[in-house]
Amino acid sequence: MGRTNEMTNVKEDPFQLVLLPGLGADHRQFQPQQAAFADCLVPPWIPPQRGESLAGYAIRMAATVEPRSPMVLGGSSFGGMVAYEMANHLKPKALVLIGSCRSGKATGLPFRARWLLGPLVSPSLLKLAKPIAPLAGALLRGSLRRYRRLCVAMFREADPAFMSWAVRAILTWEPSSVPDAPVFQIHGSNDRVI
Repeated sequence: MGRTNEMTNVKEDPFQLVLLPGLGADHRQFQPQQAAFADCLVPPWIPPQRGESLAGYAIRMAATVEPRSPMVLGGSSFGGMVAYEMANHLKPKALVLIGSCRSGKATGLPFRARWLLGPLVSPSLLKLAKPIAPLAGALLRGSLRRYRRLCVAMFREADPAFMSWAVRAILTWEPSSVPDAPVFQIHGSNDRVI
């Protein structure tokens, strides 16, 4: 894809790749991409502000990234939603949504279920769910099966307050505007959440 630096034997990429992990995940989700691309950045999530919308959060998240041109911005699931909102601020050459969507309405939850789900995602309930994470991990199918331990570990280490805020932000998300970049969506047939 790019040139190989003879000193480090690492490929120099013709673009910067910025990736945002899914909800309950962190930089480890993109370990293979970080190994394959010399200029791959997976910024850590920042704490949300009280009552902050997904669009407002994305503006602050974009401010933590020092973009280089050209840049490709992408995200998985929740990270794709944040990337979608960040795109108008970072001006990437392309936006890649991995198992993600362009609106909170595309999550597949019926409208009434959205209102039921909101109260169930309190930080205290999410904290209680951490011990049973291996049971949920057993439900992973297909290519995700080999990442079961990593998925469980990331969920157990995720901040319950952040996850609670994120679910509520997704349920009320209305995209602020269409990004001024080509949008590529990668979506598997086994994803029943989005």
